[in-house]
Amino acid sequence: MLDKMAFFVYVVRTGSISAAARKFNISVSAGSRWLQDLEQHFGMPLHRRSNRLLTPTPAGLKLFNDFSPIVDSSESLCRQMQEFQQHDKGHIDIVCTPIYANHYLMDKISAYIIENPDVTFNLNITPWALDHATESDLTISANASYQGYREQDLHLVRREIMQSPFRVVASPDYLKRNSEPQNPSDLIQHQCLFSSTLTGSNDWIFTQNGESQIVKVPKSLEVNDSDLLLQGVKKSAGIAYLPDFLVDPEIKSGNLVSLLDDFDTSVWSLNLYYQPPANASAVAIHFKEFLLKP
Repeated sequence: MLDKMAFFVYVVRTGSISAAARKFNISVSAGSRWLQDLEQHFGMPLHRRSNRLLTPTPAGLKLFNDFSPIVDSSESLCRQMQEFQQHDKGHIDIVCTPIYANHYLMDKISAYIIENPDVTFNLNITPWALDHATESDLTISANASYQGYREQDLHLVRREIMQSPFRVVASPDYLKRNSEPQNPSDLIQHQCLFSSTLTGSNDWIFTQNGESQIVKVPKSLEVNDSDLLLQGVKKSAGIAYLPDFLVDPEIKSGNLVSLLDDFDTSVWSLNLYYQPPANASAVAIHFKEFLLKP
């Protein structure tokens, strides 16, 4: 019954049976049965649903408040015991933005699994990684600095992994068919490819001599995956605004041309979010440290 009481604690913490089920590596239906078994054991309802939200009853709140410290203490002991293992064991849930997953994350995970074959991973690749941060051990998410982005208070530790300025690019073939823009305002006359998951909207920012301007570019093509956006601009579908690290090899190889280089752009920032050491599993801490190695 203790495992079902611990499961209930996580249902309350996450507000979701499915999120708690992932934590305990059981199905949602099994999690629902655990809650039913727990309520039958105590002979009273412990939670209720209202407007799709799950909240504890007064009895459930009593159970949550009194049993939560026991859950935390037992998990802390488990983490300490894991330190005695010769190799890491356990499971890690990661939510990651596609651009980092496609270019870096799989290399890191593959190398780690070779050294730690008893560690398993689950990857959720989504442009909206922060929406799932409370359900994961590690979350990797990006944002553009100029948006005035106000970060959610997730009660997680944040560590910047990398940052990169944006570059405006087009293919040589596109520029043969269309005049090259000399000023940011010229972009409104062009086909533009954009990703709102990169810049928040179809607004592109440019700065010169301390003065900034935002250009609302035409919505010729919107793609929420940076690699598909890169493919589109290489195939001459239009002009794109992409992080420098992604387009620099294509510029050097001659596949793309860098435009409006006299203007500074906004900065793309990639961040890692994770639980404080007191709440994180040993295997998640070890992989986080491995991930952050230069």
